[in-house]
Amino acid sequence: MSNALAEIYNYSTGGFPLGRIAASIIIVLLAFALKCVLSSILKKTGKKKLGFIAALARDLIKPGSFLIIIVGIYVSLLIHSLPLSTVDWIKKVFLFLLTINILWLIMRTIDAVSEQMADIAADTESRMDDQLIPILRKLAKFIVVAIGIIFYMQSNGYPVSGIIAGMGIGGLAMALAAQDSISGIFASVVIFLDRPFMVEDYIEVNGVTGTVEEIGIRSTRIRTPEKTLVTIPNKEIMDSNVNNYSKRPMRRTTSTIGVTYDTTPDKMEKLLIQLRQMLRDDESIDNDNIFVNFTGFGDSSLDIDMKYFILTTDYNVWLNKREALNLNIMRIVYGLELDFAFPSTTVYLEK
Repeated sequence: MSNALAEIYNYSTGGFPLGRIAASIIIVLLAFALKCVLSSILKKTGKKKLGFIAALARDLIKPGSFLIIIVGIYVSLLIHSLPLSTVDWIKKVFLFLLTINILWLIMRTIDAVSEQMADIAADTESRMDDQLIPILRKLAKFIVVAIGIIFYMQSNGYPVSGIIAGMGIGGLAMALAAQDSISGIFASVVIFLDRPFMVEDYIEVNGVTGTVEEIGIRSTRIRTPEKTLVTIPNKEIMDSNVNNYSKRPMRRTTSTIGVTYDTTPDKMEKLLIQLRQMLRDDESIDNDNIFVNFTGFGDSSLDIDMKYFILTTDYNVWLNKREALNLNIMRIVYGLELDFAFPSTTVYLEK
């Protein structure tokens, strides 16, 4: 049996190694078949399992399939009696693709691990881990790529130590050229340690207001109320004043009420008393900072300024509470048989 297979493998006609060509085709077809089997297994694992195993299985489908294909093609080429220069070229190409594929596999594994860590961090009260995980993921990928490049260069006989030593000669020039990037990295470290804001905080910096979506190694991404995504270098953030609205314990609210000029002083006093009492009786209002005052005579109204703090930082809750207070204000005004003023002009004619 082995002799028959050897004869088929070594069969050639007209100078063409038909046996080896057929073997190469069979090897490539087996590689594609194995790739389909692996993809099917990983897809089913990704659907059936939960957590890290499922994420890893889904992320490894493409790099795992690519690895099988390049190995199959590499083996199918090496079984032929090729010139030594061609074999060396094939080995270099295969080593390059293999290095890329291994880096791809490790990158996907890092993504799966970071996704699992992000799920765990989402269940904790602290948001520091939510901020740290993206930075660690990018740092891990950077280290992996650097190691991969060094490995590939050493495998191809490049003098890596000499190149690294030679980099010291141009190190100063490179440092000067990359000083903005380096300062951005240091700024991100300062942001992480000092924590002027964190992910999901609502901040204002350099005239940009919005929610922090990501704090990267070089820049921070902010989602504005208009749903646009603004990227600000961390260096600029550290050189600017940062207003973190999420750190306030309550939201300041102001409103001006204008009643008509036919309001008597007695009714104005009753109105002020009832407005103050309404705010004091509300548990969602800070009683130490309630200001309700008759402030002046407008062009067409008697003006009352109201300043108070609602004990919430949530914007939607604040809007709903302010709406309820405005309705109560209307009830008080109409309950005293008063009217809200509106711009008007009175013309007096003399006979």
